[in-house]
Amino acid sequence: MNPILKPYVLNVELSSDLSQNIHSFFEAHHDQETLKHTLDVAAEAKRVAGLFGADPKKAEQAGLLHDISNVVPVSEMLNLAKALSIEIMDEEYKYDRIIHQKLSKAMAKEIFHINDPEILSAIECHTTFKPQSSLLDKVLFISDKISWNLPGEHSYLQEIRDKVNESKLNDGILIYLNQVWEQRSKLKLVHPWLIAAREELIEMNR
Repeated sequence: MNPILKPYVLNVELSSDLSQNIHSFFEAHHDQETLKHTLDVAAEAKRVAGLFGADPKKAEQAGLLHDISNVVPVSEMLNLAKALSIEIMDEEYKYDRIIHQKLSKAMAKEIFHINDPEILSAIECHTTFKPQSSLLDKVLFISDKISWNLPGEHSYLQEIRDKVNESKLNDGILIYLNQVWEQRSKLKLVHPWLIAAREELIEMNR
């Protein structure tokens, strides 16, 4: 493990059971909110994987690990990413927290010894999505979104859930990407990966 990550595993008891490790990890950081979200996403990813023929175990593992970097204060995320030699795009400097998906990938590898490229890829793009995505990328991305329990009216989330249950995964993803694109003037950042992925899906639908 990179020594810079050692402060994040103090008081964390690690075993061969990933689910147990994730509980221990977030409990050591007193972060029950992220733990609950993580468990919700992992369960949903396992379910969605079954619908589309992805590996349910890999989907569940990716769900358990996707937000582990939430224990890092947002003000420290970019510096930690630099220390871990994570490639940071110019656009990502506009919104520090966007780097958390790449940080989670690095922490999954360094702390939890995850080396499966499919799982790491899914973690890396679970917030922004990316072009030329794998089935597991899609499963984790959409599971993260439809697991949200947001206050107020968010009808597009129900539309996405309906598309997933109708076995229209790409359509569900595009609904979300379009939602972000329509709000672009209000956002600090629309990630280049998201823009490229959206254009790719639109082209595929023509």
